[in-house]
Amino acid sequence: MMSIRHVSHEHLLQLIMQNAPLGITVLTPDLRYVIVSRTSLQMTGVSNDGDIVGMHCYDLVGQYRDSTDRVGLERACDACPSLRALATGETAEAVRKVREDFVSHTLAVPLTEATGEIVGVLEIVEDISEKVIDPLTGVHNYRFYDEMVMQESYRAARYDTPLSLLAMDLNHFKRVNDRFGHLRGDQVLREVAQTLARSVRESDHLCRIGGDEFTVVAPHTTSQEAEALARRIEKAVAANFAEYDITVSIGCASYPKDTTDPSQLREIADRRLYALKDAVRSGT
Repeated sequence: MMSIRHVSHEHLLQLIMQNAPLGITVLTPDLRYVIVSRTSLQMTGVSNDGDIVGMHCYDLVGQYRDSTDRVGLERACDACPSLRALATGETAEAVRKVREDFVSHTLAVPLTEATGEIVGVLEIVEDISEKVIDPLTGVHNYRFYDEMVMQESYRAARYDTPLSLLAMDLNHFKRVNDRFGHLRGDQVLREVAQTLARSVRESDHLCRIGGDEFTVVAPHTTSQEAEALARRIEKAVAANFAEYDITVSIGCASYPKDTTDPSQLREIADRRLYALKDAVRSGT
């Protein structure tokens, strides 16, 4: 058996790129691929590395890649941890929903010479789809919610674009568990999640954050649009679960109407939700 000590560095690198369970890429300072692992190819859907080496990363990813305006390109930069790593000289990371079935976590590390010159960037990409999905309902979980609140708050503040957050809690759900048992309760929760998913838009981030609590992070959504979305969700839940007398309370908060700091949206939405829940309990 050949020892690893007798394998050339070049061949060893090839073995690593062929067998690494994570996506590994090396890009030039202008973000063109020079080294790509087999797992990275599988993630991008490119058939072989010869088709991707030399290609710019925005040829493959980035919702603003077709935009010609400067704002669009700047937003693409914000979404790209490699650009942040190159700009700051520090490691950067990001979670991104690439497709409905693929959520990536990217760690970007600047490759720095002894002189301090940055000659490229190393990307390590992990498919965390299963880690950010709630196993009971199939919608995103609290980890994904936390990441999206941070990222979308940053973008909303930087570009002064509207952002809304809807905090939701089911009313009378406990009666389902008490009357029909927890197995039926779990099935109802799954059906509620499906109803919510049909009610929100593709750009919205629907998450279950615990128990019978859900939330929607809605980028580029004004206060008026958030209220319209909340009414749509309320009607859908009331119509689909009338046999259980289940309704939903929704606390909405929007930037910039409700706060000059989008990171405060979570607290404002929760406070409004609790006030609505108190009103339901008291029958007012």
